[in-house]
Amino acid sequence: MNVSRYATIFGVLGIISAWLTILVSWHLNPWFSIQGNALSDLGGGNMTANGHPEPSFPFVYNGGLIFTSILLMIFAAMMVTISRNRIETAGSSFFIVAGIFLALIGIYHEGTYPHDFVSIWFFILASLAYGTISVGLMKSHNIAKGSAVLGLLIIAWIAYALIPWGSVAEGEVFGIAVVDVVVLIHIFSFIKLL
Repeated sequence: MNVSRYATIFGVLGIISAWLTILVSWHLNPWFSIQGNALSDLGGGNMTANGHPEPSFPFVYNGGLIFTSILLMIFAAMMVTISRNRIETAGSSFFIVAGIFLALIGIYHEGTYPHDFVSIWFFILASLAYGTISVGLMKSHNIAKGSAVLGLLIIAWIAYALIPWGSVAEGEVFGIAVVDVVVLIHIFSFIKLL
């Protein structure tokens, strides 16, 4: 099996792991509302400090984020090894750093001082990574896929700024979905299905 196939497996497993982490944690915490909470409320905090009940089994959410980050860092490291140019290599390297910040969200869970910083910077770093990868894709003559990634990122950040989200979780779910789509486009740029 070649590296691009392994990378595909780890990328897809990372996407699945993220959603399973959210859904299982949500199931374990029936008080959680996508319209009224932040996803990180599933990993820490309490009524006094954060205005929500203390989560049941917060290690499921926090550990799930750390496990997901490992899958995504392995995916990104494999993408570095098969990158078609230095720009794409740099973007995949940035995504490894985004994966570190995803792990830090689980380590510095809700209610800890660095939590907000690492949470925001995960999305910023993932966007910078895939903005860079989009340029690398265009340089390697994957103009359609590179343009799709860059266009999606620009539209997503504009939409994020303009849509009056009802909760932090709604914006986070939107951001996760965008990251999932750009990861899949990147994968498809190697397996030639798109």
